[in-house]
Amino acid sequence: MENKKSNQKKTTLIVLAVCIVVVLAVVICWASFGPKALEGVKDITINVEHSDGTVATFDVDTQEEYLYAAVEDMGLLEGEDSDYGLFVTVVDGEEADSSVGEYWMYNCNGEMALYGVESQPIADGDVYDFYLYIYE
Repeated sequence: MENKKSNQKKTTLIVLAVCIVVVLAVVICWASFGPKALEGVKDITINVEHSDGTVATFDVDTQEEYLYAAVEDMGLLEGEDSDYGLFVTVVDGEEADSSVGEYWMYNCNGEMALYGVESQPIADGDVYDFYLYIYE
C-alpha cells in the first residue's frame, strides 16, 4: 500500500514537471517568434473599403508600436472585447452587418493579417487595407 502511494506521488510530480516545462516552452516560443514591435516614429497608411465601393485613406504618423494603439484616438476602429482581443465591428463609422455573417477583415502590406488589431506590430511604411467580408 505504501509503495502504491509513493508511485502515485512520483507520477504526480512528473506530470507537474512536464506541465511546467510545456508552459515555459510556449512562453519562450511566443517571446521568440511572436509579433515584434518597432520603436520610433512610423508613417502608416490605412485604407478602408466601404460597402458602397468608396475607399477612405488615412495617413497616420505615430510612435505607437501596435496598430490599434496608433489609431485609437482617431476613433477609426470600434469593437467588442473578446477572449482573443478586440473584435472590430465598426471601421470609419461603418458597422458590419453580423446578421448576414459580415465582418471586418484587414490585410497588412497586401497579405492577410496574422494578428488582431491590438497585437499587430506596425513598421514605417506599412499599409493596412480594411474591407467587409461575408462568411458563408
